Amino acid sequence: MTKKDISRVLSEGTPKQRIQILAEHIARGRFDFEQPELRDTPALLTEAEATALHNSFKKPNEIRLYNKWRRYDNTVVLALNNLQGFMLQVKLNYANLRGYILVWNEIEGAELLANSLLHEIKDPQERRRIAERGTEGIKLLFANIVTDKEGYIEAEVDFEKETYQEDGGRAKGSKAKKVKSKWYSLWYAMNNVKEEATQSAIKFMSCRRAILDFMEETGFNVKLYKDMIRVITEEVLSPVIGWGKYLSDQDRFISFMPKGRLDKLKSLYSITPNPEDLGVDEEIYSWFRDNFLRDE
Repeated sequence: MTKKDISRVLSEGTPKQRIQILAEHIARGRFDFEQPELRDTPALLTEAEATALHNSFKKPNEIRLYNKWRRYDNTVVLALNNLQGFMLQVKLNYANLRGYILVWNEIEGAELLANSLLHEIKDPQERRRIAERGTEGIKLLFANIVTDKEGYIEAEVDFEKETYQEDGGRAKGSKAKKVKSKWYSLWYAMNNVKEEATQSAIKFMSCRRAILDFMEETGFNVKLYKDMIRVITEEVLSPVIGWGKYLSDQDRFISFMPKGRLDKLKSLYSITPNPEDLGVDEEIYSWFRDNFLRDE
């Protein structure tokens, strides 16, 4: 809206037009935005204009409209504060998952380096002897090192290890039984974090939908708040890591290359949440509306 349009609304606008401009102006002072496109949003009104506009609501119906919109504003701001918290939880889970992916990448790199050296030994028996001797006492985080019959090293990330039956592998008393479990594997840890990341993103998307529905139903369509929701939604939907190899919404290791035989293994590396699975959970949606978006 241009300055000329704003001046006309200030002098001739309906109560609905005036409250819309005032709500947009108030919204600009509500948050300290980190995102440049929101942080640099200029104020709509001067201090004098904002005061005059505030004082223009004098008739009973205008005062009722003003009070209703201020109530809507307080409700939406509280909801947006919580939505920002949910977004930060998603980003924290993404960071944790990214850390595990980097560990996985380093494990594969170490395996490739070791096997490229072992490949120089032509005798399989000698290669295996050297591999087994070289890996004695070597530990890789969340990996199990084995040597195959050809004498090459495999750093397994999906394996079972003997542990105690109780949750977490901790013995509780002398009668605890030992069982084989994947608790100590990188694959188990990564999938747990992936599930946490997916659920936190679904929670965000469900609460986001609740806020947008509330704004639509009440007519409280403040552009800056919608822009804020759009920007933080883009952060939630941004890739966990910049390598297509690990992204679940890609069907090939390198997106711009023709699909090849190696891409048949791509599903084994798809460890990030798939944006297509981040729908609205109706139970979370209802919980958020009941607790944060009641028009009282």
